[in-house]
Order: sequence, then structure tokens, then C-alpha cells
Amino acid sequence: MLSLLGALHERLLPLLAMRLSHSMLHPMDWGMTELIVLGVVSQLGLEAYSHLLPRVLDGGQYLAARGKPLKEFATIDRVFVAISRFAIVVMTFHYIQFMACSPNVVWSLGQVTFWNTCIALPALFIVYDLFYAPFHRALHHRAIYGFVHKHHHRQVVPTRGNADAINVHPFEFILGEYNHLLAIFLVSRYIVSCHVIAGFLFLVIGGAVATLNHTRLDLSFLRIPFTDIPVFGVRAHDTHHAIPNSNYGQYIMLWDYVMGTYKAHPQDKVN
Repeated sequence: MLSLLGALHERLLPLLAMRLSHSMLHPMDWGMTELIVLGVVSQLGLEAYSHLLPRVLDGGQYLAARGKPLKEFATIDRVFVAISRFAIVVMTFHYIQFMACSPNVVWSLGQVTFWNTCIALPALFIVYDLFYAPFHRALHHRAIYGFVHKHHHRQVVPTRGNADAINVHPFEFILGEYNHLLAIFLVSRYIVSCHVIAGFLFLVIGGAVATLNHTRLDLSFLRIPFTDIPVFGVRAHDTHHAIPNSNYGQYIMLWDYVMGTYKAHPQDKVN
């Protein structure tokens, strides 16, 4: 038994590590095995967002429900969620392809710097919502609202976390997903080179934020300088579901502050 474990440690694990390293750096060569692994990892990540993240970050402070929640998913909800789950896998594959091929995204641990991680990561969120917030605002225009974004607002009181977050019309969801690819392209080419660590953290943290935005947890992080507006706050997105013409940012409230579309949560006025 010990000899078998020794063989696994000395031979199999290095081979698996080498295969993983090669696969990550050469996504153009991926076969069905790598795609299946990516799909499984992506779906496990979504389950972790749904079931583990809210428990880990539960600080005992909750937002009051204002309205009647959508308690049961209809068939259209389940179909849209399934499409969104598939779209996440496809976009992530293309995202990894871009990072592997771009000369402006570095992979070596020896190339980690303050600029390509600590500066690049917030820049990715800022650039993402620079495009997403106006796009989201446009989806609320009366001429198109009923065809696309109205579906997401069937849920007035988000409670399911990730399931409510990705219960979105496919047109809207796919454009929102590929906005991540646009963000890393623009940041890495025109602002600062990105390390792959920042690139992956952008997706992981983004998924966590989107999940939290659709829970009742009262969480917020940082403040926009010289204001009381949170950079991120669940209250902000909860306000959007109650007052749709406000707080359009997906991850941060910076561009709502700039556009003048930020509105405080009703609980802020009470407290």
C-alpha cells in the first residue's frame, strides 16, 4: 500500500500537474476531456456560490423583504438558468484562451508585480462596469424592457443567490459574460498588463459579488472617496430590484455615482 502511494506521489501526480500546466497554457489544444473538466469545475463553483458563500459571509445582518419574492421557478426560469450555466462554461473557455494567447497577460509566478495584480484587479472591475452600467440602464428603456430585462425583475426580493443572479434573458446574460473578456482585453492592452492571478480572481470575485447581490445578507465593502456610497453593497442592488431606475452597476457603484443614478436603500434612510 505504501509503495502504491509512493508511486502515485512520484509519478502520477507530477504527470497530472504537467498535463494541467500544459492544458492551461495551450487551450487551443484542448480536447473533450479538458472541456468536460472545465464544465464540471464551473458547475461546482456555481454550487459553492449558492450553498457555501452565503453561509461563510453570514454576519447576522439581513435586509428586510420589500415585496413578494418569486418563490418557485417557472419553466422559463429553469430554461434561462440552464442556458446561463452553459454560457458561463463557454465564456470561461474563451477567457482562458485569450489569457493564454495575449502578450499582455503573464502567467509565471516570478512575474507577479504590484501593478499586474493589485492595480490590474480593481481596474478590471472598473472597466467592466464602465460598459455594463450603461448597457444595463439601456435595458430599462421602455421600448425594449419588456423583451429582455423584465424577466430578471420578476424577482422583486432576491433570495436564491446565484440562481436568482443568473436567471436572466440569454441575450443579456451572454453579453454580460463576454464583457469580462472585453474588460481584460482593454485593461491588459491599454492600462496595465495583467497577471493570470488577477484575471482569474476577476471572475471568481465577480461571481461571488453577483451571488451576494441576490441574497438578503446586508454586506458592503469600502466607500467611494468623500461619499457615503459603497463601492460594493448588497443594499445597492437590492434597491435596484425595488426601484429599477437606479443602481445599474453589476459589481460596483462608481459609475452610478458618475451618472447620477445611485439611490440609497430605504433602510439607510431609517437608520
